[in-house]
Amino acid sequence: MFSNILSWWKSKLIINVDNPLEASKRMINNIESVVGIRDTFGDEKNKKNFTIISILSTIVFCGGFIYTGPFSQGVYFFQVLPDKINSFQAMNCFSSTCVPLSKFILMYCSRTRLSIIMDMSREGLQAIPKGSSAHSTMMKTIQKAGYVSWLVILNQMFVHVSYLLLPFLMTIFGNNRYLPTTPGGIYGIPSKYESPYYEINFIVTTIATTFSGINQTGYIVLFVTLVGNELGHFYAICETLNDIHKILYNNTQHNEEERNNCADSKQTTALSDSAFAEDKHKKIDNMLRFCVKHQQFLFRYHEKICELYKVIFGAHFLIMIIVLVTTLQTMNSWGLMNTILTGVTGTMPLIVYCFGGELLLTAGSDMSYGIYSCGWEAMEIKHSRMVQLMLCMSQHPLCYTAAGIFIMNHDTFGNVVQVIYKIYAVFN
Repeated sequence: MFSNILSWWKSKLIINVDNPLEASKRMINNIESVVGIRDTFGDEKNKKNFTIISILSTIVFCGGFIYTGPFSQGVYFFQVLPDKINSFQAMNCFSSTCVPLSKFILMYCSRTRLSIIMDMSREGLQAIPKGSSAHSTMMKTIQKAGYVSWLVILNQMFVHVSYLLLPFLMTIFGNNRYLPTTPGGIYGIPSKYESPYYEINFIVTTIATTFSGINQTGYIVLFVTLVGNELGHFYAICETLNDIHKILYNNTQHNEEERNNCADSKQTTALSDSAFAEDKHKKIDNMLRFCVKHQQFLFRYHEKICELYKVIFGAHFLIMIIVLVTTLQTMNSWGLMNTILTGVTGTMPLIVYCFGGELLLTAGSDMSYGIYSCGWEAMEIKHSRMVQLMLCMSQHPLCYTAAGIFIMNHDTFGNVVQVIYKIYAVFN
């Protein structure tokens, strides 16, 4: 029974061994359909993208989130504007709620671009020869991205369920009523803790939190999937270059084995050496052509991903700075639970972006090193020139940027932390 369950899990969910790309798409589609986004990748071109259920889901979840978050906290901000601490609290909550809303807008409006990217992902995967070490490496990388996606799902579930469950348990077992922390009440509900307003508050907040958790989960899983695919292409090229190096420098031992298997006649030995050299030449030629073409494909693929994320990376970069600055400003006046929650919410997207960008830069460096050390000095002139072309192209590293300005890597994250602390020091 356990083996049957495991087989179903592998065949239906995101770690599908045979077709992990389609499994990832299905998982993201299922997540986003809960909040009203149908056909995230534009596959059903001849069908309606809207249904009654999807429209109702969008109204209930997205509408409830906007009303509870950006709208209500924006109104509260103008009400408490002269007060420094309350203004920072309202700004903090308003900025935090803009992050999941911007992710929803991106997922809702990017159907065409995602369709092109997924078609290119399929094209790139099919271009890698099946049965080769490059194809095996590519599949392993995509499967690892699938495992990471499941960790993201579990993390989002834990964070958002805890956010709702703790106030609920404190209300049941305590003497007072508690709500998930927001600086101001929901607009139009005069009291937070008196019935029936408390119950209404809790229901609306639960709807908003559910929307935030589900939508952000789908967004992060998509990002992990695309990064995993892009890294897989880097690793596939590196693995092919390693195979070329093995063919070039392991041929001496292979020649000796061939000679031992051949007859003693000099003519047979010469023919064997000639056939082996010709076979080696063809293998290297095919592998190098694959590397050149796949590197060009990788540049086009990366460009499409950057076009998708460039604007939202820039917006999140700015919003995260506001969230973290206001979190520090309200740390002593707003409760430990809310400070931790908003701090984690504020830093998580930036950490994910910078970590993914750092992996991409590292993979690019590894590919450059693999190109240089593939054994070009032992190749024919034609093949050496192909390696030289790849090496020239690799001198322009592929990276993710925020609004085309800031490179998303570990150094950028460290610089942001320093700037945030300086701003905090100025205000205090």
